[in-house]
Order: sequence, then C-alpha cells, then structure tokens
Amino acid sequence: MGNTVKKQHYIWRNYLSEWTQSEDKFKGKIYVFRKEVKGNQNEVEFRELEKVGFENYYYDISGFTEKDLIILNQLIANMQKKELAKFGIDKEILTDAAVQRDFIEKNVMCSFENIETSNHFYDRLLKGDLSFYEDSKNQKILDSLQDSILSSIYFGEEISEKKVLDLVKDFSVEETVDLKYEFTRFFCMQYFRTPRVHADIKRNIEELKEKYEEIKDMNINFFANMILVYFAERMALNLTQNFKCSILLYKNNTDIAFITGDTPIICLTGRKMDPISIFHYPISPKIAVELMIVPKFSAIASVSKNMVLELEQELVGVVKNCNRKLVENCVNEIYSNTEKSLAEFQENLAL
Repeated sequence: MGNTVKKQHYIWRNYLSEWTQSEDKFKGKIYVFRKEVKGNQNEVEFRELEKVGFENYYYDISGFTEKDLIILNQLIANMQKKELAKFGIDKEILTDAAVQRDFIEKNVMCSFENIETSNHFYDRLLKGDLSFYEDSKNQKILDSLQDSILSSIYFGEEISEKKVLDLVKDFSVEETVDLKYEFTRFFCMQYFRTPRVHADIKRNIEELKEKYEEIKDMNINFFANMILVYFAERMALNLTQNFKCSILLYKNNTDIAFITGDTPIICLTGRKMDPISIFHYPISPKIAVELMIVPKFSAIASVSKNMVLELEQELVGVVKNCNRKLVENCVNEIYSNTEKSLAEFQENLAL
C-alpha cells in the first residue's frame, strides 16, 4: 500500500492552475486565505497547489461492511423509485475499496477529471467557445418525441404512427460522445465533491442514524462518499432529461479578478429548480461560467441559449457580487492570483 494517495484533493489542481502565475498544476503556487487557520498555517499564504484544497483520505470508504452495502442499495432504490433510469451499486466493483483508502480518489475522481482532460472543456471555455454545449441530435429527437406525447395527453393532439417514425428515423444507436451531457456530469461532480456539500451529506446521514436503531453502526464515510457519487450522476441525468440547460459565459474586463475557493460552484438561486436555477463557476481570474437551468417545455425554455457577456468596468458590481457570494459559501479556503484581491475579504471577515 506504499503508493496510496494520502492527500486527496476536493479541488482539482488542474482547475486551480489558472490562478497561478505559471499555470502549472504541479509546481504552480496560489494565494490562499483561510477563514480558520490550523497548526502553523498563516491566514494568507502563497502556497503550492498540492498543499491546498485537500484533506487526508477525504474520499476514504474503507472498512464498510456487507450490511453497509445492503443499506446503501436500499437507500438508493428508495430515492429513485419514481425514476425511469435507475442506478445501483455492484458490490463486485467495490471488492478492493474495503481496504484501499484511495479507491474513490483513483477510480472515481480521476475518471471524472479525465472527462475534462479528454474533451478540453476548460480550454474551450477560456476561449469563449460554447459550441460543445449544445443538445445532441439524439437528445433533440427524444425531446421532440416527449413534446409530442405531452401535447397528445394535455391538448388531445393525436400523434400518429407515421409522426413517431418520422421523429425517430434519424435516431442513432451507435456509440457517440454527447459532449453536453459529459460536461454536465463533470460539472455536477465538481459541485458535489466540495467540502460544503460533503459536510451537508454527512450531517444528513448522521440525522438518519439517530432516527433508526438498525443503522446506528453505519459507516458515515462510506455512505457520504458513495451518495455524493450517486447524486452527481443523478443530477446530470435529471438535468439532461427534464431541464433545458445553457451557459452564460462572463469575460471579465474589469480591474477586479474572479476569485475561487474550496466550494467554487455556488447556486445563486436557492435549492428549488423553478422557474430558473443558476450555478456560478469561475474558471480563471478573467472567465466565469453560469449554468442556467430551466424546465423543459416551459415558456422560458424556448429563449434559453448559450451567451457570452463582456463585463466592462461599469459592470464591476457583477464580479464583486459573485466573489462575495463565493466567499460566504466557502467552508475555509479562498484562492486568488494576487494577495491584494484577498485583502478586502480578509478585512470584512475580521469585523
């Protein structure tokens, strides 16, 4: 077990490299402000990427029992009983996970990071290219079919066999990469792996344990990490099936840089996805994306589209507001490309 990864990052170093001077995910350094310092840390430091955004054995699920696995599958089955597409946990996949403390780190997180590495989403976004975030041909066909079925139910518009065949004639069964869906999967995992969401899941599981005597011995780390993986996959599928998603990309031309933190994706509109949800995600000091989510077939869905917005100095308030909300939502660490840009938040939190 000498090659076990002990430092397990909840913020990907490749992502944070945009805030370093060298843009090097291995040797780059970043300014970090900590709401709470530990040990010999300083409140503000200029640190190597490998020394921020991690906890020792953050994704550790080792030590789980057969009972834990049974309860987990029962819990997931209950959560998705109304879903058409269902997920489950194959215990054979987890054979090594009972003793391998970096199983999730190596087999899940690296896999999700490879989605971006293979498709270069960050590079495209940094160039202002949103062409990859369009519904695939198959998804458009499925949406048209669903729209026709709903119309026949609610408005009595008969859908003929010929119309159905015309709709699905171009549907492809060949394996192709749906770039929009893959980016959504990647995005959802970056959201659920963060300390804020991770802590919320753990707290909910603790509350569940207190209610039911038969699960009082359940392995908290096992459940929290497995549930976050499930939630990420389920949210990505739910957004694809039931919502119209688009990207608003900010090009920041102001004198205030976008900052980021240990919880870099924040929901600006609350938990209820109605009528619109907006998730803010800075990807460099000069670029941020907002994932705009509206219900499919709603009035607003017809005008939902990808957009690029140039933020000039008169719109600096947009940048400041996004930064403020991100700082409020972060658990502890806030990152920037300059020490100066952290000073304001350091002063405000000291008050």
